[in-house]
Amino acid sequence: MLMLFGGSFNPPHIGHRIIAEIAYDEFKPERFLIVPSKNPPHKSIDFIANFDKRFSWCERVFFEYYFEVSDIESKLPSPSYTIRTIEYLMNFDKNIYLLIGEDSFKNFHKWYKWEEIVKKVKLVVYPRYFEEKSPYSVDFEYIKLESPIVEISSTEIRQRIKKGKTVKGLIDDKIIEEVLKEYN
Repeated sequence: MLMLFGGSFNPPHIGHRIIAEIAYDEFKPERFLIVPSKNPPHKSIDFIANFDKRFSWCERVFFEYYFEVSDIESKLPSPSYTIRTIEYLMNFDKNIYLLIGEDSFKNFHKWYKWEEIVKKVKLVVYPRYFEEKSPYSVDFEYIKLESPIVEISSTEIRQRIKKGKTVKGLIDDKIIEEVLKEYN
């Protein structure tokens, strides 16, 4: 079984790390891929650090042997659609679990070829809100990851940096200086 955790990781933060650790512990996949998006179709290029930086940050944040940071999206056609990554990975493993946040899940019906995605993978959703029940309904199966709600986002980190506020403890010490320089 392969667990796929993709995102812009702009920058990767402690919340990403916590969710990955909980998902690994829950599912014990043979491979756990962290996949920074090369050219995310839903993000403005003006607000995103270049791929090589984000990839390097992820390598240092997700350093345990059971995580594998993959540059697959740098080799696939742009923009970085999840379905392309999944179809490529299915050449190696047909049992794929896709880990996404509840915030992304809320807009999942807007993803490129989302109907194909849910046919090819098992969707694992981690909570991002304090609501007991999600404010949306779906007609496909998904797994809700039992985990604490992590109230931090890459957007919030970038905003804190711009305002001169601390992000210590929110991002890994191994990358903090580079992240501050990038978004200041």
